[in-house]
Amino acid sequence: MAKSDQYRRLKRFDGVKPVVENFATSIRVTVSSITLLTAMVVCVVLMFSWVHLARIPNLSMLENYNPGAEMQLYDINDKLICTFPAKERREVIKLDQVSPYAIKAVLAAEDHYFYEHSGVSPVGILRAAAANLSAGKPVQGGSTLTQQLVKNIFYEESQRTLPLKLAEGIVASEVERRYGKEKILEIYLNQIYFGNGAYGIEQAARTYFGKHASQLSAAEGAFLAGLIKSPSHLGDRANLYSAMMRQRTVLSQMSEYGFITPLEAELAASESVIFAPPSSQEAHEQFVPPYPYYCGYVADYIKSSLSYTRHKGLKVYTNLDPSAQKAAEAVLASTRLPPGLDQAALVSLRLKDGAVLAIVGGLGDYLEHQWNCAVHPHTMGSSFKPFVYLSAFENGVITPYSQLLDGPLQVMDDGDKIWEPQNFDKKFMGMITAEEALVYSRNVCSVRIAQQIGLDTIIDTARRAGIKDELAHTLSLSLGSSAASPLTMAGAYSTIARGGMYIEPRLIRKMEDSEGHVLAEFEATPLRSLDMKATAELTDILKKVVESGTGTRSRLAGIPSAGKTGTADQSRDLWFVGFTADTVTAVWTGNSLNHPVKGHNITGGTVAAPIWKRYMTDFYRNHPLPREALLTDGAPSALPGRKNAEPAPVQAEYYQHHRQSRGKRSGRTAQPAISKPATGVTEYDWSAVRD
Repeated sequence: MAKSDQYRRLKRFDGVKPVVENFATSIRVTVSSITLLTAMVVCVVLMFSWVHLARIPNLSMLENYNPGAEMQLYDINDKLICTFPAKERREVIKLDQVSPYAIKAVLAAEDHYFYEHSGVSPVGILRAAAANLSAGKPVQGGSTLTQQLVKNIFYEESQRTLPLKLAEGIVASEVERRYGKEKILEIYLNQIYFGNGAYGIEQAARTYFGKHASQLSAAEGAFLAGLIKSPSHLGDRANLYSAMMRQRTVLSQMSEYGFITPLEAELAASESVIFAPPSSQEAHEQFVPPYPYYCGYVADYIKSSLSYTRHKGLKVYTNLDPSAQKAAEAVLASTRLPPGLDQAALVSLRLKDGAVLAIVGGLGDYLEHQWNCAVHPHTMGSSFKPFVYLSAFENGVITPYSQLLDGPLQVMDDGDKIWEPQNFDKKFMGMITAEEALVYSRNVCSVRIAQQIGLDTIIDTARRAGIKDELAHTLSLSLGSSAASPLTMAGAYSTIARGGMYIEPRLIRKMEDSEGHVLAEFEATPLRSLDMKATAELTDILKKVVESGTGTRSRLAGIPSAGKTGTADQSRDLWFVGFTADTVTAVWTGNSLNHPVKGHNITGGTVAAPIWKRYMTDFYRNHPLPREALLTDGAPSALPGRKNAEPAPVQAEYYQHHRQSRGKRSGRTAQPAISKPATGVTEYDWSAVRD
């Protein structure tokens, strides 16, 4: 080739070369971007899939999986309280007790490649994708029978997403690797829902045809298999025609996939299926366990916990003390409340380890009042005031002997509102000590303290004590305008009674599976959360509340106790929360409609405190009297006349530290018990707020 020709070729492509190179570069950049984006999407999907995989318990549970087993609750003495029946009607059987026709029908309807795949079926996924694309909407699923089983056992209530589907596939493959096809099929047939309240193939056979699963014909087996696609709709007798059409489809599939001959399919389709008459007995009788509020609360906790709901045959060992629980139920049942009050609740826990011994959440027939007042919040009223004073003691703002003015007060609250807090008796006592102010529950003094130390400090103290409910950031909080449950209040007061050691209230000690393997243990874990000296000073005042203040009607014969009354907003909520050296009990009373209660002197001190006294008196008839004294500011480590009395660990810690520090104070000597007459529970008069 001549040089000129070569030159012409070079020149001809000389201008094209940069364009080609730029185009190639663009393609490479685009491909790289797509690759990076794809990798990022895959990483995100895998990350969220891992979240779903992390929820799966040990798959070995499937070895002894029994979807029809119940939950057993045991008391503090390891005695069986009750067995919660499963809410589903179900009877578990072996695979060889199922009719071969029924097995073939289920496989034909749900996964005819079952014996060919390893948990996930690519063919099924492609087939479903093609069908859905053709229809323009989801009309077919690609899940295998194993994936369905994984979904029903581990992901039943989860929203269907791509990461979840990926997680299901991974778990399904692992299940297939570990267990044989027959085992998987057996669990599936016992697990699946067939509509009309029937779970499992045996219960379905009984419900629809009044016979055992082993006796099902091809026509009957195909009918039941057809229900799986839409059990609630097709299982309804009003939709029998649709269910029979679905049966014909399943019979056709059984013939197509070689499970039965065409002749068998034709004969089955022409067979007159005879259904069992509807049962005259209520399918789901309401189950009321012994001690329903305690047991129901524990059962609800278990059911809400994804970690344990799939362990059938669960054994739950609680801290329920039968003698304490019976005493609580008997006392509340025999209580005559003033007009306007119709409900009450009680929670009692053991001080040393936070064990919840008794819970009563309401009065009357449990089936008519299943709302558990013991674990739901109510306005705290003056039962919250100890945490206001404790905040001030901890921060050195006041001492129990500081002088406070119980006199008229106007403050700006909630922005532009003038608030004039009032005492319950509409009177003022003038200059009094902080101790007197809390003993007689003077509202104005509590507000003045809150102004000094700030609401953030009070909220922080309440949180450290164990009150986790929402606390309003307003001065009325100092009078208990926010709400907490009796369970919460019992726990918070127990922190005070331990000298500032927090222990989470515990209803459950441990849980085991049906084979006795421990799934979880709940041990008491003490945590120093409040100042020891400040809590001892506060307990000393709360003891005087019982001796001479607003809580005198709670006083126990020969047993030192401390506590605080509470009355909220026109007596809607009445409280007494108190403790001895070993037991803390919270009592609440109110009404179902949260209406104001009319009447003279309807307070926590006159209504809730006597209930507390009656319960604690009955409690100590069946329990040893406390060996230690209350942990107060200057109390002895043991009560006179009690032999072999030794300080509890928390008390020992306190006395070693605190006895040395008492002589280093400002020189003020301990004051004698207040001799002023009690003037009743003091509460903020909400009507006093004016614009």
